[in-house]
Amino acid sequence: MRVSGEDCTRPTAQTAGGLISKKKPGLYRMQVPAPFFIQVSDTHLFEDAATKLWDVAPDLALDAMIGALAQLDGTPSFVLVTGDCSADGSEASYLRLAGKLQRLGAPAYYLPGNHDDAPRMARLLAGRTLAPGEKLTQDFDADGWRFILLDSSVPDQDWGALGKEQIAWLRDALSQRQDVPTMIIVHHNPLPVGSAWLDTMTIADADELLSVLDGAPQVRAVLYGHVHQESTEQRGDAKYMSAPSTFFQFKPKSATFGEDSLPPGARVVHLDTKDFTTAVLRFGQPLPPLK
Repeated sequence: MRVSGEDCTRPTAQTAGGLISKKKPGLYRMQVPAPFFIQVSDTHLFEDAATKLWDVAPDLALDAMIGALAQLDGTPSFVLVTGDCSADGSEASYLRLAGKLQRLGAPAYYLPGNHDDAPRMARLLAGRTLAPGEKLTQDFDADGWRFILLDSSVPDQDWGALGKEQIAWLRDALSQRQDVPTMIIVHHNPLPVGSAWLDTMTIADADELLSVLDGAPQVRAVLYGHVHQESTEQRGDAKYMSAPSTFFQFKPKSATFGEDSLPPGARVVHLDTKDFTTAVLRFGQPLPPLK
């Protein structure tokens, strides 16, 4: 994500990097009822694993976060990686990300964000060849739930859009199997989060998306990344929830770019027959109660 004007105060290694490298907090063994899955977001890996963004090495931060997630008792059913998987769209970054996530012992599903090269990512991580202009839509079932992954990436833009074809595809998909509880997964936030600078980079055609989702009562949750912070908002029957980044957090409710002091995190979601509970695991902290 490019910060407009590049005039913000950058965090230092002592503030941002210290959350991982300086404090060295302990790891916690944590119990999570099965079945559960993990949402990882905004990993921002570079071709060169030593490269830093905002004075933090995303590779090292992700390694630490995966180490914390590996302390969860049991194996997740799958891992969702909700965009900005790479910071430069490089093949090396995608392959390294896939290799790192193998430690969690579960299949991973990836969707593109504004920093990703969607065709390259689709080929390397989803085994698909996208036609020019084609969106990377995905649809799978697990643990009695349906998961629909959308592609909000727009080449060379920080804001997102789904496009008429993808929204029509989603409308048709949700008109079927209405008895199956469903989660929608996307990179960009469809709702504003109350940060003026971030809320210029939402989904441009969010009104069309929300119209479809509002008419689909089987949709219980919409999960997204992009905003580098945890948030939850109830809209109708669905919870709209963001996940933190695995390496750097944006200050919530901020008019301009700013760093939050919270450590990196990932979302853990337990699935029940028709409902779910969730909590965000922060590096160096025990998992809060799922609710």
